[in-house]
Amino acid sequence: MSRNLNTAAFLARLVGAGIVLVGSSASSDLAKYEKKVFSQQGEDGVIERLFEVIEPTTKFAVEFGAADGIKNSNVRNLVVSRGWSSFQIEGDPKLAEALAANYADYPKTRTRAAWIYPGNVEILFEEAGVPRDLDLLVIDIDSNDYYVWRAIHDFRPKVVLIEVNPHFPPPQKMVIDFHPMNYWDRKDYYGASLQSLYLLGKKKGYELVHHTTSSINAFFVDQEYFDRFNIKDNSPAALFHPPNDIIKLFSNSPQGRGNVPFEENNDVLHWDAFEIQKKFIFDR
Repeated sequence: MSRNLNTAAFLARLVGAGIVLVGSSASSDLAKYEKKVFSQQGEDGVIERLFEVIEPTTKFAVEFGAADGIKNSNVRNLVVSRGWSSFQIEGDPKLAEALAANYADYPKTRTRAAWIYPGNVEILFEEAGVPRDLDLLVIDIDSNDYYVWRAIHDFRPKVVLIEVNPHFPPPQKMVIDFHPMNYWDRKDYYGASLQSLYLLGKKKGYELVHHTTSSINAFFVDQEYFDRFNIKDNSPAALFHPPNDIIKLFSNSPQGRGNVPFEENNDVLHWDAFEIQKKFIFDR
């Protein structure tokens, strides 16, 4: 290396070689880092890249809903390959049972069968011993994602990965009406648009850095790290990817939009009767 190489040129060479020092600028195009190991699409590779730029401190990740903890998991690669700790939550009883079994050999991971609501999310975190400054939070519950993220105040992840409803492109705002028992009926009534998540992130002190090319998920980083990514325009319009053909299968456009009503049998979510088990808590 020439002794006359200045600092900017030296950092440029490091970035070009895929090496980034903590505090230096990263490539603004995170799409080229997309890589699937366990994740649904390329989230694993983006996560790896983000934590090359942002040095993890607690090496702790939380994911809900985590399904069986293997298929489409956004944190398993961190646990298996990098020795991270995690707390993973799943609401479906059978998947939650599989989740627990799949992490039985990983003592630094705790699992929980539970539905996540704005009112219980931080309680569950506290009970599981989640550090306040966790490194990664993954929100994927196919329904009230927006409201749950909005309700998290006492925990401050460096990176948030959250599901997007791509059927409502920027600059369209959309958040489904809150109900604690919302669920995904495999149609397009779920979550929030990228524009609405972007605005929520701004209020919480987070900046959008990537919308996956599959259109499924968005990545946000704490604003103190944003400059490291050298993104000149992080607006939803600039980073948005339209839904692919698979995602389009769940679209019922234009139902429920403008003056177009939902069709019969697509206008309600159905629940059978359910029971709540009584249980006294004597240790808090």
